[in-house]
Amino acid sequence: MNQGEPRISVTVVVCIESGILEPLTLRMVGSLRAFGGRFASADVVAVTPRLSPPLSGETRRQMAALGIRHLVIRPRNPYAWHHYTNKVEALAAVEQQVATNVVAWLDSDIIFTREPRCLDLPSSVDFAASAPDTGVIGSVGGSDPNDRFWGRAAALIGKTVDELPWLDTGDGHRIRFYWNSGVFAYRRRTGFGTQYRSDMRAFLDGRVARTHSQVHYADQVVLGLTVLRLGLSWRQLDASENFPLCSWLPGNYDPAKVADVGVLHFHDSMSGGLWGRFLGTIAPVHPSVYHWLSPMGPVTVPRARLARAVRELLRASRGLRRKLYYSRSDFGKHTRIESGSAAASDDGASVASRGAEP
Repeated sequence: MNQGEPRISVTVVVCIESGILEPLTLRMVGSLRAFGGRFASADVVAVTPRLSPPLSGETRRQMAALGIRHLVIRPRNPYAWHHYTNKVEALAAVEQQVATNVVAWLDSDIIFTREPRCLDLPSSVDFAASAPDTGVIGSVGGSDPNDRFWGRAAALIGKTVDELPWLDTGDGHRIRFYWNSGVFAYRRRTGFGTQYRSDMRAFLDGRVARTHSQVHYADQVVLGLTVLRLGLSWRQLDASENFPLCSWLPGNYDPAKVADVGVLHFHDSMSGGLWGRFLGTIAPVHPSVYHWLSPMGPVTVPRARLARAVRELLRASRGLRRKLYYSRSDFGKHTRIESGSAAASDDGASVASRGAEP
């Protein structure tokens, strides 16, 4: 924050449901409280935006200890089967209830290692996010097989594909305006969350997607579209504010690469098979985080048989509704390319790159 600017106030928004999001969210907020510097005491609202079994008693106790407000909402969301619509519903609800000048979204599979620059939004900036890589459906231009999809996406906001701005990714590519949605912040006065929800629904209503990946990553595609439609001033965050550490990027398990990282997007790295490798990566360069985190052990889902059974029923029900949407859109979950084009393939590893899913 520059001298003379008003003190920034931030509300952090995250989603929580019964299951894996419980321990992940607790660790994320715990790291913010421990290592967040002047943002350590930021307001945090954890939203449950669709039907879910109750959170465990231990989760509720730890949330209270961490100062996390739990908000349960039941919006009329025709796309509740799409777990990333949780994000837009949560933001739209929270921004109507808080008074801070900045609202920040954080995925649950994140650990802070120092005071996060991603929450320090200058007064001249309305929105900030990062582009760590091209992602599964990013486009590098007209020759890219994904570019046809981006043309349809741009049309949603009345633009052509060539009117989309360019971003330089953390791994050295130049792509059309495609943000990673794991970490971003915006000015509450813009009403961005409500508009983001509207655009997400328009994207799904309009059946812009022609493959599973294009549906799966819709929240990331729409994120930039909403910024452009609203004419917001934006700032690209450095890759160190949303750095991926995960099984499908093995080269990132390198202490030298994470030494200056403030926000680790660890995806599957806290699973049992990768836990030791994850700790070994952060120990030499973030010893305080290592000593705080290592006694917790790998992330495990709370063991409640009834809650697990209900989650499985909900998962199956939502899977059927997703399948119906795909059928009406004339493709299936395993559709690898757009009809009549050589679109990017859709494989399990790519979809896994979104990390934890409710």
